[in-house]
Amino acid sequence: MKKQILLAATVIFSIAVYGQSYSHNALRLGQNPYVATAALFSQTFYEGSARTSAMGNAFISLGGDVGALSINPASSGVYKYSEFSVTPSMVFAPSKTEYLSTSMSDLRNKPTLSSMGYISNLSSLNRGRNSSLSISFAVNRINDFNSRFSAKGTTAGSSWLGSVASGTNGTASSELDVTFEGDTYPYNIGLPWRNVLAWNSTLLDLLPGTNNEYIAATENLDGDYISIGGPLNQSFTRETMGNQTEILVNIGGRIGTKLFLGANIGIQALSYTDYQRYKESAQNPANFQTGFKYMDHTFRQSTNGIGLNAKLGVIFLPVAGLRLGATLTTPTIMSLTESWEEQMTSSITGLNPETMTLLSPLGEYSFGMVSPLKLGAGISYVFGRFAIISADVEGVAYNTTRLVKSENGNNAFTNENEDISKDFRFAKNIRLGAEVKPFKNIALRAGYSYYQNAEKSNPNDFSFISAGAGFNSNGGFFLDLSFQHRVAIKERLKLYQDYSGVGAPEGFLTSSANKLYVTFGFRF
Repeated sequence: MKKQILLAATVIFSIAVYGQSYSHNALRLGQNPYVATAALFSQTFYEGSARTSAMGNAFISLGGDVGALSINPASSGVYKYSEFSVTPSMVFAPSKTEYLSTSMSDLRNKPTLSSMGYISNLSSLNRGRNSSLSISFAVNRINDFNSRFSAKGTTAGSSWLGSVASGTNGTASSELDVTFEGDTYPYNIGLPWRNVLAWNSTLLDLLPGTNNEYIAATENLDGDYISIGGPLNQSFTRETMGNQTEILVNIGGRIGTKLFLGANIGIQALSYTDYQRYKESAQNPANFQTGFKYMDHTFRQSTNGIGLNAKLGVIFLPVAGLRLGATLTTPTIMSLTESWEEQMTSSITGLNPETMTLLSPLGEYSFGMVSPLKLGAGISYVFGRFAIISADVEGVAYNTTRLVKSENGNNAFTNENEDISKDFRFAKNIRLGAEVKPFKNIALRAGYSYYQNAEKSNPNDFSFISAGAGFNSNGGFFLDLSFQHRVAIKERLKLYQDYSGVGAPEGFLTSSANKLYVTFGFRF
């Protein structure tokens, strides 16, 4: 039952925000929120170090970098020395909306830690100097959820509250009357909390002669005809925060001079917060039969989780200069806990009190998710000490993602898993990179990466362009810089659903993201 409660509470805010803040973050009205969750947390976008990000993270066949440990565990086997590095970064996530003939720009900036790790190259094994072993510990970010957009405009054609009223039709008003008892759910009708809060804050009223048909405080009644009382100023802000980070223990080694092997045990820590605020206000309250002044609704949902997986990798050097690599990542078994609450403020002229605020109980729900198996392959060519070119391809069976929750001996997510099998795809990701050394201690880098969307029906895939430079001192210190740009995505934006033959306004959201990486490191 708790799953149905959360689904009802959040279905109107169902969204698809895909990782690295580089995401599709328009509202997907009516989408099952758990299907959106599966898409959001099963997709990963490697960040790594400034060097790996500059080269598009095309490192399956290269290795030799702390940031590459999450890409190919055999990366540590390449090392002939020990290394410590740290990569702070800064994300700049701009957005622009066009809604009701009004354009708005927004931006979320956030300092982050993209990578940090230590690789310890142990003494040679007994087989001789042609074999070695490395033990490594690293923290690498694989998703960044920071984003923000705002929209506003004026309309007299429809209303968010009108949509709420329409969605409440068919439910007896007695079932909406709430007496809060701690954090318990006070009723069992499955409506979103916004409907309940709107009724109890006098933003909804019954149509004359009915006990289950509603009219919004923004609507006027003339006989049987319902219309918006006058111009309404609408505004909406959505902000997402958090990240998905992999904490790994790695063992890697070299056998002879051509073969490198590695394995990871990875713990994924996940933190995600989605905050949404919608406000509707009358330009002139006298136009409204109710004396409506404004309403202000906020929705906040947080998800925290932990996961476990393993990864195997190999790098092989068949001939001088040529490098081949392959990886296998097991499904990640995750435990997730979501919590949510909503708040509604209303202001109606002539009421006592004129303004009131109601808060829903804090809801919470825990469940499991199994993310898909991943396979990767890479090829690169090293032109002596002068240049490198590399390419990776990765396959991810998103349609095998599964949500898990046992209720009465059955999986509560049977329907959602059927939707995932039908609507998700086997995705193909491509990463390309290049490095040139015009001078002994200076490297210039560039890269491109493409990640196919997990959902078949979603046309918005993700493309990243990157560039950077690096400096290696003769004493073991190195410094790398890189800049990564996610190609902008433009998508349709709707803040609420059509209702009772009334079309909700439709606009556009254009979102992008840029990230600046700086890596400091020492080799010894």
